[in-house]
Order: sequence, then C-alpha cells, then structure tokens
Amino acid sequence: MELYEAIQKRRTVRDFSTKRVPDDVLNRILEAGVKAPSHDHARDWHFVVLRDPKRIAEVLKHVNSGAEVQTDIINHWETATECQKSMYYDALPKQVKMLSQSRCLILPLFRGGTDLMAPRDISSLNSFASIWCLIQNILLAATAEGLSCALRIPIMNEEAYVLKTIHAPEGYRMPCYLAAGYSAPDARIIQQQDIPFSARLHAETW
Repeated sequence: MELYEAIQKRRTVRDFSTKRVPDDVLNRILEAGVKAPSHDHARDWHFVVLRDPKRIAEVLKHVNSGAEVQTDIINHWETATECQKSMYYDALPKQVKMLSQSRCLILPLFRGGTDLMAPRDISSLNSFASIWCLIQNILLAATAEGLSCALRIPIMNEEAYVLKTIHAPEGYRMPCYLAAGYSAPDARIIQQQDIPFSARLHAETW
C-alpha cells in the first residue's frame, strides 16, 4: 500500500476477528516502529507481545471490564462534538474486549528518565515524544498490511501493575496498550470529524 493511501485509510477499530496475525507480518510492523526518529539515537525501545488469552487477561486485570457508558456525563460535555460523543459511546464499553479480542496485544516500552507529569522543560519529554513517533509508524505499517489497531492509555495504577506483571526493568514506561489484528466483518467504524487542512494552515504567523 502506498504511504498516503495508508495515512488516509488508518482508522481505530475496536471490533476484531480472532484470525491470527502471522509472525512475519507482526515483525514487519514492529520493525517499522523502530525506524521512527529517536531523540538520543539510542532507540531504547522494547516490545512485550502477548498472544496467550490467559496472559492477556492477566495483564488487563486492572482495566475496567465493566465500563458503562456515562450517558449523562457525555451528553453534558460542552466541548464534545456529536462525532466525539459517538466515539465515546462506542469505545467505553469495549476497553477490555478491543485489547483482548485480536489476541495480539503489543506493549511498547521506553526508558522514561523524567517525571512526565512534572517535566523540567519541554525537551525533557523527548523520550516520551519519540515513543509516540514509534507508535504512529506501527499504526501506518499495520494499515499497509491490512490490519487494524486500537489503543488505550493506561490510567490510575494500570501502568505500574502491567510493568510489574511483565517484569519490565526499572525505569521503563508503557505509554499505551496497543491491539493489532484483523477487523471483524461487522466492525464499527466511527465517522471522523472532517477538518479542512486549509483551516489549520497559517503562513508566516498565526
């Protein structure tokens, strides 16, 4: 698939089939990830890939499997568009399902080096920024391979629990859970908000 086509076709999917992602395909999308720009050229990134359903369930133990759609809260989000609201209505109840159903759960890890919630300055977040470049490469490579992805940012004590469960070395952080797999035939694709590029382009100054 051509690069610009992959960019256009990339979508978050939260409904997966159980068709196995071949090892060679998985390796290609992860290798694409490590081609991302690295702030220190060290590319001190690692992946823990989970395929065993029991192991995935163990890692997802602290994700709220009983998440209920907070209808009243979503309806009163003044900053949320109808497009955003429809995404949350679909996403909230699927937080465990979307990460386990594909049976290919990727945990990207990077060496932290700073308090992400209280950085000294913007440049001290370079390692955090770099890992998201890696994740974007994976998303586009997965699209080019005919795969779909869904991710979740860990909240509360989820990250600490997962890092302990997978025996991650001290100092490493996990920015997200990333599921990769083949879309279910009836997968729901949420309509994205259409924002004209020209509305966000500023020449010389804002």
